[in-house]
Amino acid sequence: MSEAVEQDLKQLFGEASTIEPLTDEDRMGRRVGGVDLSRPLSPEQAAFIVSLLDEFNLVSFASQDKNGMDVHDLERVANHFGAPIPHPYNYANYADYVKTRAALVQHPIESRTSTAVNQAFPGVIECIPGADSPAVYIVTNLVGSGPEAEPLHVGGQHWHTDIEFQPVPLSTSMFYVQRAPANRNSDEGTWVTNPPREEGFYHPDSPEGLAELRERLPLNGETAYADTAAAYLAFNDDERQMLDAIMVRRRLKVDDPGWLIPLVHTNPRTGRKSLHSPVWASRGKRIAPAEIDGMSPDESRRFLDRLEEQCLQPEFRYDHPHTPGDVTIWSNFATLHDAPPNLRVVNDPGDARLLYRISCKGDVAYQLPRNDNPAWIEENIVPPYVTATV
Repeated sequence: MSEAVEQDLKQLFGEASTIEPLTDEDRMGRRVGGVDLSRPLSPEQAAFIVSLLDEFNLVSFASQDKNGMDVHDLERVANHFGAPIPHPYNYANYADYVKTRAALVQHPIESRTSTAVNQAFPGVIECIPGADSPAVYIVTNLVGSGPEAEPLHVGGQHWHTDIEFQPVPLSTSMFYVQRAPANRNSDEGTWVTNPPREEGFYHPDSPEGLAELRERLPLNGETAYADTAAAYLAFNDDERQMLDAIMVRRRLKVDDPGWLIPLVHTNPRTGRKSLHSPVWASRGKRIAPAEIDGMSPDESRRFLDRLEEQCLQPEFRYDHPHTPGDVTIWSNFATLHDAPPNLRVVNDPGDARLLYRISCKGDVAYQLPRNDNPAWIEENIVPPYVTATV
């Protein structure tokens, strides 16, 4: 890390601010201390934190709870990275909206995820303000949980990026952590074990080496990340030139026509290149496979499986431990990630997992409020949404 980055940090945020590698100086990820995200950022400060993500792909800002930060503040920060995207789960009539464009209505208070969280361990765990914003997805195992609940152990997700199948893909996601599991329940001294996958979770012809890499998941509630910018750079010049020319047809459903999007993303601010979501070719029964333009479905799957195997090599992997109070921001253009195996239902607050996620797309904005074209919002933010106050 250059001295200039540290000097700029201290100049913008004060001498007490710090930055250090999450693992190694030469690998993705930085942890920043002494920065207060509960306060509005100046245009210069906003430009700096955007530049940190451009350079390091994943940036974690420590101890924001000590600053009294709430989820409203997280949404304000998200607006610098792009237009926040509302989550369909937050609406009581999202299916009707899709069919008829009916006016959207949020769930009543009694049916919201925040209410279920607050009911799990009353007086012990309660959502912080801002959790009910349409732009917030509450990532938690507290729905249906409580002192008398029967714990439910589930496996991790597929390796993925968030919402890459739209003409304007999602660019950035972030977590604000309120609770992370502190208990260690297994014989191996971890929170959970990694249960076997159900049949069809991945394509049965996935290479053996890739299958093994996919299952090397963290077991203490961490989120696993893979650096697709470093994976791209590890190819030789001829291979990168070939990858640069490839277009991928992405789609949500098998019968969707989908869109062609470049496999290699070029950061518009830095020119830095990364593999954009080189997965989704062998995701089993529930998710439409991506296809390489000019290749058959089987050729596409084999090609993308090779790229995924490259990205999941240990030198490009990082398992991020979630510390309560931290805000962690990552690029969906330059990383893959995987949610961990976990306890979906718990009967002990020490097993609780409670994070607030906001995702966004479009241009960065160093000064708020954003000035997105309403027609662009209507076309690309589904359902249309603009943060009310920032």
